[in-house]
This record gives sequence, C-alpha cells and structure tokens, in this order.
Amino acid sequence: MTRRVASIEALRVLAIFSVILWHTGLVASLSQLAGKNLPLELTGQLVWWLGVPYFLITAGFYFRRSVLATGNPVAQFGRYVYPLTWMLLAWTCIYIVTPPNWPVEVFQQGLWQPFYVEALKNMHLLATQNISLFLEGNRPVWHLWFLPALMFSLAMLTLMAVYRLERYLVPLIISLYVVGLAGETAGGYFVNSTIHPGLWMSATLLTAIGWWLAGREPLSLAVACSLIVGGYAFVLIEGTVMDAIFHSSREAIYQHHFLGAILFSMGIFALAIAKPELGHSTPFPFLAQFTLGVYLSHIFVLYTVRGPVNLILGNGIPLRGALVAVIIYIFSVAFTLALTRIPILQYLVVKPAGRHQGTLQQTH
Repeated sequence: MTRRVASIEALRVLAIFSVILWHTGLVASLSQLAGKNLPLELTGQLVWWLGVPYFLITAGFYFRRSVLATGNPVAQFGRYVYPLTWMLLAWTCIYIVTPPNWPVEVFQQGLWQPFYVEALKNMHLLATQNISLFLEGNRPVWHLWFLPALMFSLAMLTLMAVYRLERYLVPLIISLYVVGLAGETAGGYFVNSTIHPGLWMSATLLTAIGWWLAGREPLSLAVACSLIVGGYAFVLIEGTVMDAIFHSSREAIYQHHFLGAILFSMGIFALAIAKPELGHSTPFPFLAQFTLGVYLSHIFVLYTVRGPVNLILGNGIPLRGALVAVIIYIFSVAFTLALTRIPILQYLVVKPAGRHQGTLQQTH
C-alpha cells in the first residue's frame, strides 16, 4: 500500500538493535560505569528513544499515508489489527511457558518440568495482575506491550479520521503529554487505581506524531538535525533540573516523560524523511524486512542462547552487552528467516497474506 523508503528501512534496523541493546543490559552497565555522572546516564537512556518510539512514529506515519491512499480508515485499521492480534496471542503463549535460560533448565530438570513450572507461575501473574501486565510491560508480557499499545493508538487515530477530528490532533498530543506528567507527579497512579497507563499514553502520543507528520510537508534536514541536537540538549536540561532543584531519585528521572526525548525521536524520523536515500547502498534495507520477527522473538532467542553466551564470553569483556546484542540480533534474524520457511509458523513473524495484507511491515 505504501512505498518503502530506504532511509526509514535503514533506521528501522538501528532501532531494533537499540531495543536489543536495552534488553542485553548495556545501558544498565554504562550507568554503573558512569557512576553519578548524570549526563552520561541520560545519554545511555536515549538508547530506548532510538527504538520503540521510532517504530511508533513510523507506524502512525504509514497508517496515515495508507488511509489517505485508500480513503477507508476502518479497513486499514483492520488490516493492521488482524495480524497484530494473532501475533500478540501467539507470542504471549510462548513467553508464558518459556523459562529464562530454558536449555539449561531442561538439561537439569527434564523436558517438561521447567515449562510446567514457568506456566503455573505466569498464569498466576496473569490471573492476579491481568491488564496491568500489558500496560506496564512486566513479566511474562515484557516487550509485547508494544502490540496492544499500538492497536489502541491506531484505534484512537481511526476514530479521529472517521469523525474528521484531525484538527484536534495537536491538542491531543499536548494533552497526552500533560496527562503523562500529571500521572508522573502523582506517583504514576490515578485516583484509587494501581493501573499505570503511562506506556500506552506515550505510545498514543508518538503514533499521533507520526500521523501528524504524514499530513505535513517533509521537514528539512536542518530542522531534523536541530530536533535531534536540541532534543538531546533539552533532555540534559530536564534531567539536571530534576536532580539539582527537585532532588529527584534516579528512578524518577529515568521514568520521566522527557519532552526533549520526544523531540529527539521526531528528529530521528524527520532525518529519514529528509534523506530518503540514506542507507540505500547498505544491507540495512534488506535486513529491515526481518525487524518485526526480530522484535517479537529476540527475548526468546536471548532465553535460548544466554547460557552458552555467558559461558563463552564470561564477565570480563568491556561493553559486553553490545557484543551480546550483536549475537542476539544475528540469531534472531536467522530464527526469523527459518520460521518464514515453515508454512504454519511463518505467521509468528510475518503478516498473513490475502485480504489482511495491508502495511503491517511498516509498523516495524
């Protein structure tokens, strides 16, 4: 439905790699090395803003483009939601029964015991915490929170398109940011509630930004670079103010809804639009086709190879998390490629063909 852009595809690979870097502990280790150097810690935190926010902005951008091309937002929403729902259900089931470092546990306890124990533990979590697991991205949902958050975001945008409320898009973005700050100030809680919708509000905000960018002339390279540099500088200012004036804890600073980080993510995507041939002659556009599968499967791959990797690498290698991330990415691409060759299992990592074909590949 929408032509792929080489620069967006190339940056998609960098975005998924940043997600893996986050999950392999590189940012946490850099924070430890930085000690109490807040600027270095905040720079490490921006790794997250290179990943998932980029996917959300990209999804909103291409969703708006597809709606403009077809004139049917409800149909386009269905084309997104159908495969996302299937993938969410399938991978949730996989992560419910899969223990971390499962090959070692199978070797020590037998084939069925580790999976049975893990399933009981996670079913209890689902029964007691249910929706909050998907709102906060906790075990066993982890990174899968992205899928329902994206579907919710696209549902909001679809309603705005159906009822022709696009003129309220900017007020919606501002309101979501203000509500996020209010929830943060109140300790992340709404009145008499232990549900924290912060991730979903951020997802809706970022997806709405992508929708908004699709309806504008592309931002220039100068504006894109200004957003990146200015956003990074504003993150440092926000963090410094929280630390020096409000004496916020490190956890509170890390959980803050950084306005500068939102501008930073916008700048990264605007750069891709301003330089559409960026990365064209690299392998990145080819590797980008595996991004959705890598996103869904990389935690499973991490569970699978963690034991051998730890045994081979040990703990004395500088920037060990980066090397582990490279290994996980390579194995995740290979795993995704293998699944695409199996008729039934391919739908774990690629969109179903036929009437629901749509533009799912553009969400990642």
